Formats: sequence, structure tokens, C-alpha cells
Amino acid sequence: MGKVEVRRARVVDAILAAAAEVMSEGGAASLSLGEVARRMGMRTPSLYGYFGSRAELCDEIFRRGWLEYGRISASIEVTPDGELGEELCQGLYDSVSWANEHRAAAELMFWRPIPHWEPSPAAYGAAAEVVSTTRGLVGKAQSFGLLRADADAEEMTEVLGVLFTGVISQQLSNEPGVEARSGRTSRYASALADMFMHRYGTEVRSTP
Repeated sequence: MGKVEVRRARVVDAILAAAAEVMSEGGAASLSLGEVARRMGMRTPSLYGYFGSRAELCDEIFRRGWLEYGRISASIEVTPDGELGEELCQGLYDSVSWANEHRAAAELMFWRPIPHWEPSPAAYGAAAEVVSTTRGLVGKAQSFGLLRADADAEEMTEVLGVLFTGVISQQLSNEPGVEARSGRTSRYASALADMFMHRYGTEVRSTP
């Protein structure tokens, strides 16, 4: 990467940081290129050289958010003798912790807080990759006998998506910033993981 590309990348990172600051203070709907430019110390037209519209800026926040969040899905270990329920429980805690630290991105990822905005197909690709990773984990768990072989893999993938995003949504809307193990909903991560395993697991295991 040349000097020009490096400098541009740094400016883009700074713009995204300023945007996240604006959204954290006033919610995603408060985001405007004018306010971001003001905090960057530049004129709004100069910002258009990096993002042509608020929708493009939201797209990049959304895309990067899913790329970062995807590391949580990828970190869930599925092994033949593993405790899948415990892994799911920890994944729920980690997801809430991540959302607490990246609220601006999480709002765009899990809600639709900005009227008339929805992620572009290119930006949505990062979210689709997380779904694909989750589907792969489900398939691996089935192959190891941790999940029922007769259970529908697509159904289990969708249920896990609802489970994780639901807990995150409850946290952000009711107790933003509260530690995951203390949240009104997230503190029941163990019970939620047990519910999933009771429905789809090959044996009932109790997580701590």
C-alpha cells in the first residue's frame, strides 16, 4: 500500500471513529455528514471525497461491524468431546460485551434505526458470512453428534441468530453498557443456551 492509500485509510478510520462518536451520543439516527465533518475539522464537501452519502458511511460502519462481530462466531469451538452449551453461553456473553463496546455499529447491524436506509448488497455480504460461519458450526456439531442429526440445520442456524441478536437487542435497548453477566436478560445466557441444547442437543447438559 502506497503513501496515498495509507493516508486515505487513516482518514477513513478517523471518519468512522467520529461517526461512531456521534451515534453513541445521539443514536444512529443523529448521524450526519455535516456533524462528522465538523468534528473532523473539515468542510462537508471534503468528506464527500471519502463517503458520497450518509448511506455509504452507514454501509461501511455496518460492514466493519459484522467483520469484527464475526470473530465471535469464529471463536466458538466445536469439538467431538466439547461442551457446546458452554460455548454458546460464553458466545452470548461475548456478543453482549462486544455490542456494549460498539454500540454505534450494533444499532445499524441489529436494528433499522435510520429511515429509508438499509445495507447495500456489498455491505450485507459481511453479515451473510457470519450466518455462513454459524451454519458451518451447526453442521460440525451435528457431525460430532452434539446436535441431533434429524434436526434441520437451517432452522438451528436461524434460531441461534434470533437467540444471539435478541439478547443483544434487549441489552442495547434497556441496559446499554451494563456488564454482560449482570444484564437483566444477558445474565440468563446459561439458561438460554440450555434451552437450545434441550431442543436440539443429543443430551441435556447444564451450563454453569
